[in-house]
Amino acid sequence: MLFATDTVRIASASRDRKDDCARRLRYYCDEQSQETLKLIARRWSRPEQFRLFSINVVRAITNRRANTYRIQPRRVFSGVDQATMDALYRAMNADAVLKKASRYVKLCKTGLLQVGFNDATGTPTLAVITPNVLDVLYTDPENPERVIITHGATRAEDVTYSDWTATGFRHLNYRGVPRRIEGNHGNVNPYGVLPFVPLFDRLPDVQFFLPGGNDLIEAQDAVNVALANLWRSVESQAHGQAWATGISANEVLQFGPDRAIALPQGGQFGFASPNSPIASILSAIEFVLRQTAATHGVGSDVFDLSKVAESGSAKHAGRIELREERLDDIAQWRIAEARLFAVLKAVVNTHRPGTIPDDATIAVDFAELQDSLTEAEQLANTRDKIDLGLWSPADALMALNPDGFPDRAAAMRELQSRRDESAALALPL
Repeated sequence: MLFATDTVRIASASRDRKDDCARRLRYYCDEQSQETLKLIARRWSRPEQFRLFSINVVRAITNRRANTYRIQPRRVFSGVDQATMDALYRAMNADAVLKKASRYVKLCKTGLLQVGFNDATGTPTLAVITPNVLDVLYTDPENPERVIITHGATRAEDVTYSDWTATGFRHLNYRGVPRRIEGNHGNVNPYGVLPFVPLFDRLPDVQFFLPGGNDLIEAQDAVNVALANLWRSVESQAHGQAWATGISANEVLQFGPDRAIALPQGGQFGFASPNSPIASILSAIEFVLRQTAATHGVGSDVFDLSKVAESGSAKHAGRIELREERLDDIAQWRIAEARLFAVLKAVVNTHRPGTIPDDATIAVDFAELQDSLTEAEQLANTRDKIDLGLWSPADALMALNPDGFPDRAAAMRELQSRRDESAALALPL
């Protein structure tokens, strides 16, 4: 029971850190209105009068920076059938989950991949665990010793916990009392290893949960409040204000193009022009957007809707920082891919013994980022690569349609079919 009580204590002690991460995830998913209202309420007594809308700075910058899996990598397996492993990775939707994981790690700085197994389909599963539900005990942050996952619920009494070690697994209720696990009465971890892969935005030193990223959230808050103030200013000063002198304070004039206004001697009537600082507010918003984008290395033009066409050299220069960051990310994710394969091997072989040999290995080839090219430029590049012997027509077809032709054999069959078809059409009737 001491172990179970300790689980709840550990999970409760990290509530502030988890709340901060949950806020980041809400911002990423466009759930920002309530936070903006709280900020406005600090200075205005009726914040509900403000019209709220936002530009999602958090998601735009996070997605631009998390480009490691923008193009699917190529995985080559040794010591095991390539088709078998390709099928396993497709079954757990690895590329989509890893792209999601790369974005969440950019946002939250730390995370986990969890490998499971679906007994109904006989295939492995892959999920991203974010720090808002995660606690980790460790000596070396890259090799966790214990993982605790909080499964949230609307009611406090429905909250549960999963507590993992290399040898044990417990499912606990909100009080920390172990729950019965069908088929595992001894609360044993059947895999012999933690079925998790640690993920980091940068190489960790002594901390598992890496700091950083608050500036992006603060910039989002500043933009949201400024946009609310902008619209408030537009609504309140969109039209001129009528004024008159020489009449009583409570007298209401009826005026319009079909009416004549009678004022006492010396009285005056007119419209005061609006004096809304719209230009200044827009300038401030644009400054925050550009500086935030530039600070995060994505280029200050990421929010520029008036951007004109750029030359190839300009695009290349604008991506230098992203390319450098991508190299660092690839080094991290190459390690994560190797660890994922090791955990996958343990999980799959537990449920389907002998599927992946113990000496099987993986090599991952991450694709290079390509500048945006016109169709004519792409065709010219393809011809040059074929002429130089760097590509064959099969490579060209795979690059043109990677989903339709995921491997060389499929591309070769399609090319042969087209060649036979062309030869048949060339025959005389």
